[in-house]
Amino acid sequence: MATITGNQIHAAFALAGEVYDGKITASVAAARLNAETGLNLGSARDFFIQFRSMLSATVFKRALSAEAAEYFLSNLLTTRGRLASDSAVAALWKHIAYYESLGHGNLNKLRIVVTSFTASLPGLPSSDAAVAEFEAAVVASQNDSESLRAKRLANSNPVPSVQMVVVRIFRRNPDVVATVLARAKGICESCAAPAPFTRSHDGAPYLEVHHRKQLAAGGEDTVGNAEAVCPNCHRKAHYG
Repeated sequence: MATITGNQIHAAFALAGEVYDGKITASVAAARLNAETGLNLGSARDFFIQFRSMLSATVFKRALSAEAAEYFLSNLLTTRGRLASDSAVAALWKHIAYYESLGHGNLNKLRIVVTSFTASLPGLPSSDAAVAEFEAAVVASQNDSESLRAKRLANSNPVPSVQMVVVRIFRRNPDVVATVLARAKGICESCAAPAPFTRSHDGAPYLEVHHRKQLAAGGEDTVGNAEAVCPNCHRKAHYG
């Protein structure tokens, strides 16, 4: 497979932004990248997916070079701001965790890029990035031998350190939540099982309102895009 050049990465970033903003279709943009830089159509589409995943802090599964990751991170910060770069950091940690969980080795170069970029940012990291980094650390630990983990545990501090983070929340519409819960009538709209327990303060069946298309990925905060689900189904929707 031919190595993707810096020029191709730069052009892909620019067109990925236009695709994300709806200024051009992915198929037209991929054809343009192929014609102007020689980047194959599959790699072009991968860049568009990775760009979208970075802005929504969601996992992507196709490989991304350390050079491309570094360019995307720095340019998302300068062109779209801190929130965008924080989301990109979270997405990259999720990608690292996904890849390393497959048992194909460690993405050490990519880890260095993300860690170095995060260290260069002023202020506090985002909660999404901190959680994603921790999950990647768990995967790395699982890939180590039991003896190596035991050695680290023997020398570890039993009192965890405290990390301050910035939490980004969506100001959701309470009428959407109330309407969806009323529609469900205490039954999970995913597995059709009754709510697993009732709330202690009011006796209402406990269900969680999940957005089918996540708000971070551009999903709408509407009744049509939401469902009332049990905790297990909610976790499955995000991690299954």
